[in-house]
Amino acid sequence: MKKKDSAQNRRREQRAKQSSEMQELNSTLGSFGLEPPKRYRNDSRPVEAQSQRTNKKTNQKKKQTRQAPPKTKAQTRQAENAKRKKNKLKRKILFYFAIALSLVGIIVVLSLTVLFKINNITIKGNKIYNQKDISAVLPIEKNQNMFIADTKGAEKKLEENLPYIYDAQIKRKIPSTIEVNIVETPRVYSIKNKDKTYTLLDDNLKVIDNNAAKAPKDGVEIRKAAVKTAVEGQPIEFTDKNLKKNLLRILDSIKRIQLEKVSAIQSDDINNNFIEYDNRITFKLGAIDDLDNKIYSALTATEKLDESNPSVEGVMTVTDGKQVYFTEK
Repeated sequence: MKKKDSAQNRRREQRAKQSSEMQELNSTLGSFGLEPPKRYRNDSRPVEAQSQRTNKKTNQKKKQTRQAPPKTKAQTRQAENAKRKKNKLKRKILFYFAIALSLVGIIVVLSLTVLFKINNITIKGNKIYNQKDISAVLPIEKNQNMFIADTKGAEKKLEENLPYIYDAQIKRKIPSTIEVNIVETPRVYSIKNKDKTYTLLDDNLKVIDNNAAKAPKDGVEIRKAAVKTAVEGQPIEFTDKNLKKNLLRILDSIKRIQLEKVSAIQSDDINNNFIEYDNRITFKLGAIDDLDNKIYSALTATEKLDESNPSVEGVMTVTDGKQVYFTEK
């Protein structure tokens, strides 16, 4: 045991002596700005990493400072010729683009000043209003440029100032013609006023006459409708705000299914709506929903009644488009 302890002590002393010698050597070499050999360094890794970084920087500098080989005279002339051709092409493109732009400008100016002047205005489809009435309201005149003319604004003005015009369409006919196509009110609806005059409407509820002496013979009466304001050429306004919405729903169905022989319509509220058919049968349609199917069902039932009695009068009740029953007067 004693021998082992003495051996261990000797090894410890040797290691301590070697460490002391290494420190002295490092301090001595460090004062001269020298590095100890690799095997005497405490840690060689930082020095190796630093050396690698230094080598990388050196290689990068060499790459940056490396110069391309000088071009030959033929290569230089070829590059200059290519550059001149490229610049020449650019100048040509700019030149032709400027010419095209100038031509477009000239055409636009000529079109708005000299060309496409209106020489003819044709009016078609009018029966109630004559040519002079329409021309007096039409804001488009001869010698005006047809592309500057506001056709949409002119259509609206005709429909508002000449209320029996149901639809006006204005088309340009190159080179110098404006064509005005008139559709007059196909069906007139009337409301009897308290002073025994009539307010006449189209199926969009636009007022076409607010003080007519009588209702048209082939018109349709709107019953139980209290008028708030009625200005010719403008939509009517009722005292009941919901009435207008309900009536428009009924009128849309009549127009969509092209229902003929309508003599009157009525809307008491959203759940009580009526169409009088052929001055003798009232279609009691109930709620404002699903009107098309209800009207079809009422028409089918009326046709069956007419087979046995074509002059029968009464009320055809249609609750949901399927259940239909008739009450004779």
